[in-house]
Amino acid sequence: MIRVYPAPHEPYDGSAEETPLVKLWYGLLTDCLKRGSERIHLFLSDPLEPPQSDQAMDEELRLEIEAYPHAFRTFTIRAYANGAWEDVMKPSSKMYPAFLQRLKVMASFSLAKRLPIEQGRFRYALGDALYEIAVTVRVLPDGSEEAMVDLPSAPVPFARQPS
Repeated sequence: MIRVYPAPHEPYDGSAEETPLVKLWYGLLTDCLKRGSERIHLFLSDPLEPPQSDQAMDEELRLEIEAYPHAFRTFTIRAYANGAWEDVMKPSSKMYPAFLQRLKVMASFSLAKRLPIEQGRFRYALGDALYEIAVTVRVLPDGSEEAMVDLPSAPVPFARQPS
């Protein structure tokens, strides 16, 4: 079953579909579709690299980076349009798990399982247009996950139900 998610047009009303994270997702999708982006890539960048041997690094910081490399990564969202990748936003890396989990919910993935590669689809209504969006989430060798969201170039035809 492919779910349809409407673009939000009203202020936050306290429902699960209108949380700030969901609104951020909807805003990202709306912006990328309007700009004609082909893909959205969500990932954590490499951890901070230790400085070259001629530079000094605080020993505590070096040990902390080695012990918790994921804590020193940067969450990056970039979009592919017109043959080039462009950074759209760099939210706090603490938002990455929630952002990725929301994408998995929208694409009807199981949150209980962690498969090496998962693929799914969902539909996103933007005005009178309906877009079918493909999602791929994969687990990287270091245990982190990255997501690729494929955006269609044109909406799918559909008939609106009378209200």
